[in-house]
Amino acid sequence: MNAAIAFVRSNADGAVEVVVNFGPLSGREATLAEVDRLARRLLATAAARVRVDAVRTHDMSPDTETIVHQVVVEADAPATEARALRDVCEAWAIDCADERSLEPLGL
Repeated sequence: MNAAIAFVRSNADGAVEVVVNFGPLSGREATLAEVDRLARRLLATAAARVRVDAVRTHDMSPDTETIVHQVVVEADAPATEARALRDVCEAWAIDCADERSLEPLGL
């Protein structure tokens, strides 16, 4: 598995947090149905409760414009389950991209 797709990030309150770089893989945002599917997979894995945020961030300067599509997961799960949760997130992102991907605009 590719660590650049999903990675565990430190969370101040001790919850497991996984960041999924969804946009570079799929070229689009995650749909509501896909986010729901991820949450259900995470609950079936090791988490008692999950929060899944689909995030679109715009960074702009006079010379550049960047839009980043990420999915951020916070899970009530033991830290020992962080890798398993990351693996679920990564497999989900790959499945979503295989189902539907968009090519970047060639501007």
